[in-house]
Amino acid sequence: MILNISQYLYAKYRAFAPASCFDTPRSDVLHGWRRWRWLVRQRQSGRLLEPSIRVQGELSALDDRLILGKGVHLDQGVIFWMGEQAGSIHLGEQVYAGPYSYFGTSSHKLEIGADTMIGAHSYVITENHGTQRKDIPYARQSYVGADVFIGKNVWIGCHVTILPGVKIGDHAIIGAGAVVTKNIPSGETWAGVPAKKVGGQ
Repeated sequence: MILNISQYLYAKYRAFAPASCFDTPRSDVLHGWRRWRWLVRQRQSGRLLEPSIRVQGELSALDDRLILGKGVHLDQGVIFWMGEQAGSIHLGEQVYAGPYSYFGTSSHKLEIGADTMIGAHSYVITENHGTQRKDIPYARQSYVGADVFIGKNVWIGCHVTILPGVKIGDHAIIGAGAVVTKNIPSGETWAGVPAKKVGGQ
């Protein structure tokens, strides 16, 4: 069997990398040869992705559900969680996601407009665990949530949490450590827990 150069290099790398450092035992995490090819394809399409990013969840329709615009820059340790439903994540052109930021959806849309910056360790999610029933552990209940839309040229500081159903307008600024629980109009600056308006229009 003749290998092309990329397969050869991948095989050589794998031969020298301890299994514990290379692959995850979880079946719901993009890993191995498929992960490597996905990263290469993203970089060839004009996106800057660190090799440490993680994609997990339902991976069968990944290219239709996780859409990255040209010039997207995903820093070290960024995590995408794609639940079992038909939800999607779309990052517009030139979006920057800082180290260890987390984006998750199961059955809703998470859309981030072009030129938006997201600080390290931020958390953007369209769903939470249901808590209606007390006879079933929360971890086993169905997810509940709503779409999240973040506009263009938004600056989101580090350690920000954006909860399901939130809409953030273009040119807004979110201060570090904020917990965003309600919609933020265009051009406004919000900060705090829960986030409140502190400046802007």
